[in-house]
Amino acid sequence: MLRASLISLIALGVVAQEPAKAPAPASTPAPVAKPAPVAAPVPKPAPKPEDVILAKVGDEVVSEADFQAAFRLLGQQEQMQLLMIQGGKEEFIKRMAESKLLSVEARRMGLDKSPGFQRALDRAKDDLLAREYLTKEGPALQKKLAVDEAAVKAYYDKHPDRFKQPDLVSVRHILVSVKQGEGQQGLSDAEAKARIAKIQAELKKGAKFEALVKKYSDDPGSKENGGLYADADPTGWVPEFGAAARTQPLGKVGAPVKTSYGYHLIKVESRKPAREVPFEEAKGQAEKLAQQERQGQVWNELMDHLRQEIPFELIKPAPAPKAPEPVKAAETPKAPEPAQAPETPKTPATPKGGAE
Repeated sequence: MLRASLISLIALGVVAQEPAKAPAPASTPAPVAKPAPVAAPVPKPAPKPEDVILAKVGDEVVSEADFQAAFRLLGQQEQMQLLMIQGGKEEFIKRMAESKLLSVEARRMGLDKSPGFQRALDRAKDDLLAREYLTKEGPALQKKLAVDEAAVKAYYDKHPDRFKQPDLVSVRHILVSVKQGEGQQGLSDAEAKARIAKIQAELKKGAKFEALVKKYSDDPGSKENGGLYADADPTGWVPEFGAAARTQPLGKVGAPVKTSYGYHLIKVESRKPAREVPFEEAKGQAEKLAQQERQGQVWNELMDHLRQEIPFELIKPAPAPKAPEPVKAAETPKAPEPAQAPETPKTPATPKGGAE
C-alpha cells in the first residue's frame, strides 16, 4: 500500500512538471500564453568565519576563524584524527572555550601583567611568526627539498657503510626464567634445571618445539610466535645467547644455555652471512636518508641567507666567578724567645814552661 502511494506521488510530480498541452484544434488553434519568466533566487553569501560564533565566554567569543587558526597549528596526524573522529571538532571547540574561560579569569587576576607572562608571550609570538614565515615560503622550500633518483643513488654510493647487512640469524627458543633474588617470585636454579630436563624429555618423545614454547616458555616477546626471532643481528642479544645462535648446528636443539634471564633451549633455523645490500633493494631506505640530509642542507642554507641580512650572534654566558676561598683565622704569632746573654770568654790557660 505504501509502495503504491509513493509511486502515485512520483507520477503526480512528473505530470506536474510536464508543460500544459494545447486543446485539440477545432479550426484555428488558440494562441498559448507564455508564462512569465521566474527570476532565479539570489544565493546568500556565505558568512565570514569570524562572524560564525561557536562559543561565548563572558564578553568574548570563539569563532570559526579562531577554530581554523588553532587547527592550523596542529600536526598533520592530529588534524586527521580530529576530522575522522565523530564529534572531534565539537570536543576541540569545547576545549578552546574552556581555555578561554581560564584566560578570562587569569586576566581578572592581573596575571597577564606579570613579567614572566610577558616574556612567555613574546616567545609564543616568535614561534607563531616563524610558522607564518615558513608557511609563506613553503612552496619555494618544497622545490628545494625535492630529491630525484640520481641524488638517491649518489647518497647510496657516498655512504656504503650504511647499506651493509650484518650476519643475521633466525632462532626459536624456550626460556625457563629463574628468580633474580631472595624474596622474588619465580623458580629457583634447581627448579629451572628440572623443568628444562622435562622439556628435553618431551622433545625426545617427539613433541613439537613450537608447542612446547607455548606450554613452557617465559619469554612474552616470542611465546605466541613459536619462540621465533627471525633475521636478527646476534650481537644485539646477551653474549651467551648470541654465541649459541652463531655456533649451534642448524635445525637441532642445543644444550641448555644459561643467561641472566634463566635457561634457554635454542633451535637455530637459519643463518644469513653479512652482505652489501644492492641499490634496488636499499632504494627506499636510501631515499629516506637522502631526504633527511637534504632537509638539513636546505635549513642551513636558509639560516645562512638570513644571517647575512640580519645580525646574528650566539653568546656564551661568562662563567660564574669562583667563590672566594674562606679566610683562615690568623694564627697568633709566637712570642720571641728571650735573648741569651753572651757567654764570658774563658781565660786561655798559660802554656807550660812560660815565664812566671
